[in-house]
Amino acid sequence: MTVADQDSRVVDAALGATCDPRAVLVSPPRTGSTAVARMLWQHPAFRYHCHEPFEAMYWGDKGFESAADVLLNPMEVASGARVPLGGGAGRGGLLIKEMSFQLTAEQFAYLADLATLPVVFVIRDPRLSTTSRLRIVRELYDAPTFPPFESGWPSLRDQVTACRARGVPHLLVDCDDLRADPAGFALALQEACGLPVRPGLHSWAPRPELALCSPEVGALMSDARKADDPFYRRVLSSRGVQPVDRTDWDRESRLISDAGLTGHVESWSEIYFELRDDPALVAPRR
Repeated sequence: MTVADQDSRVVDAALGATCDPRAVLVSPPRTGSTAVARMLWQHPAFRYHCHEPFEAMYWGDKGFESAADVLLNPMEVASGARVPLGGGAGRGGLLIKEMSFQLTAEQFAYLADLATLPVVFVIRDPRLSTTSRLRIVRELYDAPTFPPFESGWPSLRDQVTACRARGVPHLLVDCDDLRADPAGFALALQEACGLPVRPGLHSWAPRPELALCSPEVGALMSDARKADDPFYRRVLSSRGVQPVDRTDWDRESRLISDAGLTGHVESWSEIYFELRDDPALVAPRR
């Protein structure tokens, strides 16, 4: 099941009545998209955050009603509580974050149509996103690798191509650019999104208690996510955008090779460098 008309009309009406502006952020996994989302939470335009509404459809073969439930009950950023839209919910902006590979073409088009701001795609050197995901799947499953499709890079390429073809406004954010100049990049991203510019979005207070993904949805991927979700442990405990880590490239290459992903990473890197040349790439403000 993809996007059901009746459920989508309910979501469209609720979001249209309550949430403005609406931002959609899409990325391959382990590219720093949660840090970008968290930075945007700091902006007073955003009151709500919706975390990966199509996750249960991908991992649990659920219907669109599962996505509709997440969209209609977003997390209020200030309190961390899920808030049902309508019936007295306060008006405010909504940020929707999703993984590229969890979306069909129809589902991506649906999210892109919900956005009132340019769709934001987050990217990172695929060698680093790959080894980061390998560490996570080892912790969750004790698995030596993951299906190449779940890298998210082929899906992301198709989604950017779809935006170009349909004339959908979009931006590309390289997380390493953000981490190299958090203050300048935060200002540039706000300008590119058309938001009133506010300083200091790159710093925040730790909030390790937040549950971005509900335990029952997280468990569809792994029971280990019920108690301590390794995907968001670092960013939720941080005090802001972190500097770029030092990288042992020989070690990263060995991890990729041992996982049988060397050829795949080479093809994902071609996608990455093509996107680095896209005029939609956000450059830090100097």
